[in-house]
Amino acid sequence: MKIILDALGGDYAPLSTIEASVLALKENPDLELILAGPVEELKPALIKKGAPMDRISFLNATEAVLNTDHPATFLKEKPNCSLAVAFEALRKEEDIAALVSAGPTGALLSGTVLRIGRIPGVARPGLLACIPNKKGGRTYLIDVGANMDCKPEYLYQFAIMADSYLKAMGNPSPKIAVLSVGQEEGKGNELSKAAYELLKASDLNFVGNIEGDHVINGEADLVVCDGFSGNVFLKSLEGGAYFISDLFKAAIFKNIITKIGALFMIKPLKGVKKPFEYAKKGSSPLLGAKKIVLKCHGKSKAETIAATIAEAISLKKKGLIEKIGETLNKAA
Repeated sequence: MKIILDALGGDYAPLSTIEASVLALKENPDLELILAGPVEELKPALIKKGAPMDRISFLNATEAVLNTDHPATFLKEKPNCSLAVAFEALRKEEDIAALVSAGPTGALLSGTVLRIGRIPGVARPGLLACIPNKKGGRTYLIDVGANMDCKPEYLYQFAIMADSYLKAMGNPSPKIAVLSVGQEEGKGNELSKAAYELLKASDLNFVGNIEGDHVINGEADLVVCDGFSGNVFLKSLEGGAYFISDLFKAAIFKNIITKIGALFMIKPLKGVKKPFEYAKKGSSPLLGAKKIVLKCHGKSKAETIAATIAEAISLKKKGLIEKIGETLNKAA
């Protein structure tokens, strides 16, 4: 199976993507990896690490997309960047199954829409993300930034697409809720109330509204919202987690006594921090595209990128794109 990896995407690239390539090829014997990046740098590094070069090919690209680049124009302004080259190959070559990148989210979204296109019947693609919950599992949110302004039908489709994804990932009947300002039916703005009615009348396992402070309780497997609300919620939660972490650090290093006491708390404190690393250890699929596109956190290390490549292989084998199309057709 052929997968394209944006070798220059992410804060630690290309070292992270080189190491991820070696790991992914070792763990997935049916994988053929295509690296988009500078061949003269990537090839010697991979040979040195003992990578199976017979299962690696390259798309030469000399520059990366930066966070400062405009996501809507990078394809024209940087046609030879790794992400632009990767999208062009993904668009043209039918046998390439997926694209994995830790590059800027905006560029990945616009490139997917402009180069790959949507599954027939999809009004808007949705970006799915996950957060840890109090039950020790994960709660998923869609949309978290692909669509700032939404119609009720978009949220309804987001739910259908994410439901197909979660079922492919092993959840046979995901509990789905709408993000709102109250749990009771009838609460929320016009968008959330209209989306509520559409989901209530569907065959999905809809459990009603959910408030922001209940999301991390694990009361729903999937929370549906517009991209503006989802992005604000996700970043606020992540910012709050880092704020609490900073408070812990300040308290620990306050004086010599607290530092000594911290020596006995290192292991428990690491356990507290671990769930909040979700953003760096998971991938965010862009659901609704004609091909599988998976976004890694910008700070992802090799293990996370390799795991994302494995997820792309799994989703392709399970026919995620086809299942989303079939489900949408039935719901239309």
